[in-house]
Amino acid sequence: MNSRADRAFMLNFFLDEGLGPQLAEAVRLVTAESSIGALTTTVKANGNETGAEDEIASISRYQDDQFKEQFRMQRSSFETLLQVIGNAIAGGEQHQPIGRVSLPEKLLYTLTLLSGEKSFREVGINFAISKSSGHEIFRWVTSAFATLLPHYVKWPADNVCSGSGISKLPGVVGVIDECRIQLKLPVREENGHLHYSWLALQAVCDERSRFLDVHIDVPGNQQCVLLKSDLFERLIDEESPLMPPHKHLVGEMMYPLLLNLMTPCADNNGELTPCHIRYNQAVHLWNAPAERAFAALLSRFRRLASLDVGTMEVGSMVISATCMLHNFILDCGEPIEDATLDFDMLPDNQNSLVFEEHGLVNWKHTSSAQKKRDGLIASFIRS
Repeated sequence: MNSRADRAFMLNFFLDEGLGPQLAEAVRLVTAESSIGALTTTVKANGNETGAEDEIASISRYQDDQFKEQFRMQRSSFETLLQVIGNAIAGGEQHQPIGRVSLPEKLLYTLTLLSGEKSFREVGINFAISKSSGHEIFRWVTSAFATLLPHYVKWPADNVCSGSGISKLPGVVGVIDECRIQLKLPVREENGHLHYSWLALQAVCDERSRFLDVHIDVPGNQQCVLLKSDLFERLIDEESPLMPPHKHLVGEMMYPLLLNLMTPCADNNGELTPCHIRYNQAVHLWNAPAERAFAALLSRFRRLASLDVGTMEVGSMVISATCMLHNFILDCGEPIEDATLDFDMLPDNQNSLVFEEHGLVNWKHTSSAQKKRDGLIASFIRS
């Protein structure tokens, strides 16, 4: 679709074949010749500016709502995403797959697949894209999103703490938690013999439910994925510590107690004091940002509810792409809307084993971490 005639033909084809007017209008809006910006230029060129801005604003508001419902982001956010991807591939446009399909259509096609559970064939009919071409486009676009992940999911400068609105626990940079992503069919690990039905997404979230760090791996045998992640190595690195001693992450009891990772106190036969209880409550309150982040991810990108991939590599790439988009959308100023969250989509946490039961509590890191936690508990005497 390299000409105006081609675009007009395709849009008419969409409408004739019964495609909803929302998608047809979305494709029309994101082509350069019929965007709101181009419409403004045309109006001004014709010298007919009377009431034009109000009319354009009205059209924009109405179509933005439709656009967001279909593609899970505002049209303005999509236009920014289009520019970001365009800049990322600048100079290498010739390496795009399926050259007859424009970049905006590639992104819209991929977002449609990510946002629902429709098959490649069903979505391909709406976009006039064959199943084989669709797979190639989907893999290319999700790979581009995943490549941009480090630019949008990154550790906060100076370990900024912004959790005063969550609880009274000081020094919290974020909360660490894990979410299992179910695979539609079991997938064999590369160079291995085990088949897995889940992928584990470990994430550190801040107060805004924004991802600060993500790690995707095959789930362990009742062990948290943290032990296999780069984050764990950074947390126990004494020569170049990730955070100063007075700052930390918080996590539930499946995580190890470390100097920069505070966990709740175990309730052994009801021996917890009121200070211990208040400390534990302060830690548990941080579960909310992580749950909202995971619920937002699964509610917006419903393909993750039953991820249909052939390899772990592709599964990890798709999850990375959605994590990048999650932060990107927040960075565009779109808040997480509680009314759109489906917490029922969150799988039950399968890590029921507390860390102490792994037999690793005699680490050299444990003693200093215990002293730090005792100090935090003592601070709740006055609360």
